[in-house]
Amino acid sequence: MRTIVIAAAAALAAGCLGGLKDVPPPALIYRVEAPSLPAGAPLAAELMVVVAEVAPGLDGPGIAGRWPGGRMDYLAGTRWADALPRLVQAALIESLQDSGRLRSVQSDLGRFRATHTLVVEVRRFEADYTAGGPPVAEVALAVSLGRASDRRVLASFTASASEAVAENRQTGVVAALDAAFARAAGEMAEKVFAALAAEKE
Repeated sequence: MRTIVIAAAAALAAGCLGGLKDVPPPALIYRVEAPSLPAGAPLAAELMVVVAEVAPGLDGPGIAGRWPGGRMDYLAGTRWADALPRLVQAALIESLQDSGRLRSVQSDLGRFRATHTLVVEVRRFEADYTAGGPPVAEVALAVSLGRASDRRVLASFTASASEAVAENRQTGVVAALDAAFARAAGEMAEKVFAALAAEKE
């Protein structure tokens, strides 16, 4: 009988310790996709892109959700590939470079002269669950474009967009955030290009 009790205790201990070894699956990692911008006339400008500020709670790699009562949380089992400000900066630089409309585009760590600076504040980049139904992806970018030579502001505005989440899953939320970001970035680029073109007239 004593042998049976010892064996049962050993089996129970092994089961408990085995459970302690279980680890959650690795988080799914996403990047912010760089949207395509429409072609247009080239502009004689070298642009520096700076993502200077983000709203509280958006400065890390967590994919944020906003809930009733002013509560903010992050989607479980998923995250951005880097801190959100760096991903937004990289995506904007890539989009503006690929547009072919500017002579050069670089970050604030760039080694070349810039004629203009684009300062972006990320005010919203989250899934909004406050309505109680399927979430809505919200992106808002506060933008200032200035001339480097005299630090004169040429344009200041907010570009924003919303996108309903088709399926309340991680992939659906990220896809909706990408779509909202693409529209907000497109609005931003259109106004930036217009301000640069008006300066040369």
